[in-house]
Amino acid sequence: MVDAGAPAAREAAARVWRSRTCAELEAAARFSRLAEQLAAAGAVDPVIAMARHAAEDERRHAAQCAALVRELGGAPFDPGAAPEAPAVAPRGLGARERLLYEVVAMSCITETLSAALLGEMVERATDPRIRDTMQQILRDEVDHARLGWAHLAAERQRGCADVIGPHVPAMLAGTVHEELFSSRAEHPEQDALSGLGALDRAERRRIFDETMRLVVFPGLRRFGIDTGRGEQWLTERLP
Repeated sequence: MVDAGAPAAREAAARVWRSRTCAELEAAARFSRLAEQLAAAGAVDPVIAMARHAAEDERRHAAQCAALVRELGGAPFDPGAAPEAPAVAPRGLGARERLLYEVVAMSCITETLSAALLGEMVERATDPRIRDTMQQILRDEVDHARLGWAHLAAERQRGCADVIGPHVPAMLAGTVHEELFSSRAEHPEQDALSGLGALDRAERRRIFDETMRLVVFPGLRRFGIDTGRGEQWLTERLP
């Protein structure tokens, strides 16, 4: 059972975990679609298998998040409320390049950031049930990030040119919500919220900045991708 805590913090935490339930279902749909597209494009077998497994993981994560919503006293989550997962790659790219864009954006950037955030949230968690749930999700998110790097490596070996560099700013913008850059006041029970798996905005900004500069950008550069535009975008948003 989730620790009682302050009612206002529990209510706010329930909203956070409800949003994550929705995000996990969206990720499941996205990975399921990517698995089909990877198979159709002749991607290497391990990457296809990883995408299929990731879709299963995300559905399990959604159920875990929904369980936390219930224990925090939030309204039951309606699976029908989950958004669809439309393709986000620019139409000007070819089919293979669009697929690479989708995988890099989803795994190399979003899932790498998710793993970094979860690692910090686990360290700050005060509730055992929430900490255990986040640890389980964290282990899977690390594998989901590896999927993207494995596919990028395979495509570079096949001679794929750098079609990613010009679009890194769009990928970064699509990874986070605009709320991250706002200056509005934090929740009055933010200390309690951190223990329930919801970091404050300053911490999330710091982790986003460090993960991109220390992990994602160097990783992309290893595969010949120009990250200059992405670095400039990040500096402008987080001066």
